[in-house]
Amino acid sequence: MGQSTVLRHIRRLGAFGASVVITTVVGLLAIPVVIANAGGNTWGVIALGQSAALLFGVLVSFGWGTVGPAMVAGMPAAERPQMFLDSLVSRVYLFAVTAPLAALTVWLIAGDSGPVAALASLTYLVPFLGASWFFVGDARPGRLLVFDTLPVTLGTVLGLAGLVLTGDVFVYLAIQLAMNLLGVTVSGLLIRNRSAAVPRLDLHIGRAVRRLAGQRHGVVTAATSSLYVNTPLLVVGAVLPGAVSLYAMAEKFFKYGLTAVGPVVQVLQGSIADPDRARQEARIRVAARWAPLAAALCAVVMALCIPWASNLLSQGAIRVGFDLSMPMGVVFGAVTVSQVVGLACLIPLGEGKALAVSTVLGAAIGVPLIVTGALTLGVSAVAWAVAVSELAVAVYQLGVVRRYFRRGSGKAVALQGGKHTPVERP
Repeated sequence: MGQSTVLRHIRRLGAFGASVVITTVVGLLAIPVVIANAGGNTWGVIALGQSAALLFGVLVSFGWGTVGPAMVAGMPAAERPQMFLDSLVSRVYLFAVTAPLAALTVWLIAGDSGPVAALASLTYLVPFLGASWFFVGDARPGRLLVFDTLPVTLGTVLGLAGLVLTGDVFVYLAIQLAMNLLGVTVSGLLIRNRSAAVPRLDLHIGRAVRRLAGQRHGVVTAATSSLYVNTPLLVVGAVLPGAVSLYAMAEKFFKYGLTAVGPVVQVLQGSIADPDRARQEARIRVAARWAPLAAALCAVVMALCIPWASNLLSQGAIRVGFDLSMPMGVVFGAVTVSQVVGLACLIPLGEGKALAVSTVLGAAIGVPLIVTGALTLGVSAVAWAVAVSELAVAVYQLGVVRRYFRRGSGKAVALQGGKHTPVERP
């Protein structure tokens, strides 16, 4: 890898990292402000609505957020805007169906706090119509920062100001909703108007639905992954309502951790894939070898940081102990592995089906354990259930990569033995 290539990757990592730093800092600062002005229980209800949005958002993004960056990077630049606009039309129709379901679901779970939870779910569902995945695949971190990250961040800052001035949590959420809508609108107009040939707006419902068929592996992956990542808080809200704010606080740090490793995954998604198969496979070997070691370190740091950081940010109102931070650290480490191996390695290998299978496996293991843990052993058991399911996903994905290269070794041995046609080892 030449020096210019390394410098290019470093610049991209720094640019993508700027979006992560801004989002994370503002999000962390928002926690104590909301708790101080609206109360810990209300903050927990907002987190509940956010989890519902992340769960139902999979139906809105319909796989584009998962496999979209690789799709964009792999197609000619002139065809990218039309693909995005087609996806936006399909996602708008999906949003019209999904948004009421998300709001109703979280309203029923939250009970008396239903209106707050419903508005929160709608507020955080809107960004799934955005273009962040497109900007990643198009290698445009500057546009990601200005047209996607900044509107969302500014919405949070203005919303916090509104909350402090009025004491009304609905003002906080309404301002964020307006800014999220603005970000989606501006991003879409930018992509449409800056393209060499203005893409055609096709509102035909039939064609919009048919486009979804090509996203089946992506949406299965995203849906099942989101199911066992975001279901725990909903289950805790339904079974252990008194522990919502506690679990939400621990989960919040896990999600901020994923946000922090996001730029690394984004750079790997754009740099591992290569027309030269030998170079691509060499990069995948390195990524799959080092990902578990790096993830183990991340898991330890997360487990150690959550107790004191939660106490600091909540000003002592929400104390997360090691009984909850330890499994959440394991969750973070396992998901870090699956982010790198699943998204940056399996997709270039053409193993999209294996990626989907791994997440279905995780959901099949995780969801029953989550419900059982909540009903029997309490909130820490819910976190351990998620940890077990995420470890299963990571191990499966690493196994797929290993089997791929073992098959490749079999072919090489056959060729060296004088065969003219590659023969796989049984």
